[in-house]
Amino acid sequence: MFNKILLPIDMQDRNTAQEALREAARYLAGPEAELHVMSVMPGLNMPMVAAYFPEDTVEKALKELECELAQLIKETVPELAHCYEHICEGNAAKQIIKQANKLDVDLIVMPSHNYSRMENILIGSVTSRVVERAHCSVMVLRLAKQKK
Repeated sequence: MFNKILLPIDMQDRNTAQEALREAARYLAGPEAELHVMSVMPGLNMPMVAAYFPEDTVEKALKELECELAQLIKETVPELAHCYEHICEGNAAKQIIKQANKLDVDLIVMPSHNYSRMENILIGSVTSRVVERAHCSVMVLRLAKQKK
């Protein structure tokens, strides 16, 4: 059991996010343990990309993502007293490691998306990069729809 868990989730896959939330909550040490749920929005602040959007687009998108994440937590694990949401922008693996270090978590729970070997070669695996660089233990969740 762990006192401080970080759970990065992809808000584009709500079912996986809900299942991961429930699963991560099972590993909390007790009622005072903390679950930190984060979602990372791909970086839009790169000069080439940012030029195509109004100035406040990134802020609005981050705020909307934060509201969606808060609602997901409230619906899925309303019993958790110490569950916090965090929204970041940029490279997912780097942001997860940065947040884990900042919060000094005991465990990072990574839902696996079960990409093919070719997809991992082409786009890389966020989970693999987090496992390689994390200061703490990393649990990779194989959720029900991914089990063969």
